[in-house]
Amino acid sequence: MLQANNVSLSRGGNLLLDCVSMSLESGELLMVLGPNGAGKSTLLSCLSGAVHGDAGEILLEAKPLSAFPIETLAKKRAVLTQQVTMVFNFTVEQVVSLGLAPWSLGVKQADELIQRTLMDVGLPNMQKRDYNSLSGGEQQRAQLARVLVQLLAGNDDLSGCYLLLDEPIAALDLEQQQRVLRLLKTLSAKGLAVLCVIHDINLAALYGDRLVLLDNGRLMFQGKPADLTAKPYIESAYQADLIRLHHAQMAVPQWQFQV
Repeated sequence: MLQANNVSLSRGGNLLLDCVSMSLESGELLMVLGPNGAGKSTLLSCLSGAVHGDAGEILLEAKPLSAFPIETLAKKRAVLTQQVTMVFNFTVEQVVSLGLAPWSLGVKQADELIQRTLMDVGLPNMQKRDYNSLSGGEQQRAQLARVLVQLLAGNDDLSGCYLLLDEPIAALDLEQQQRVLRLLKTLSAKGLAVLCVIHDINLAALYGDRLVLLDNGRLMFQGKPADLTAKPYIESAYQADLIRLHHAQMAVPQWQFQV
């Protein structure tokens, strides 16, 4: 389990996180929601160890995150930020192979893993393409393949692994959004703990096992999607005129704009 316990963080006099406590468990897809500036990316940065809070603690498997050697963390936890541009003229294969850094794989095994993962993210036969020639959505999926390879290369059992993703479907069309979310759902069913910062509340409710809702750095909701109907959590956080509906296939709420 990855936990944030009463984590607070301020920058430039602004309170970015205010005593946030939440958890990410093995085998679940946890969606982090909230309006712009709510603290979603900041929370992910704290959970990854890239940023240290002013108060509170981050625990991984009941130990302080800071107690883990960086080599150990690289084998247990992979992080995808929103930044996907690269200044070097790498091929897609070279970008994805960066995820192999913590491991020692043979050439054939590495090639097979890269090809399989690129297929999974919808980039088959793209290994030799120049990364900087790809569209934004293709670059995003290549980077997703990189962090997946980082965990899949040496972990037969994913139940001790953590994947933290910041807006992994932001630049994708509908087909690729569905592909990526289905892939994340499949991996979480195999034991991988997945945290996904996402803007689309309907997709979050549809695919997430649990949701975390932030607003102004505060935790407003943590629970199953169906429990969002107990109070107007979404309407209050997003300050939009919305109509609450229900998905035709799943017992989860969905929202549409009022005209």
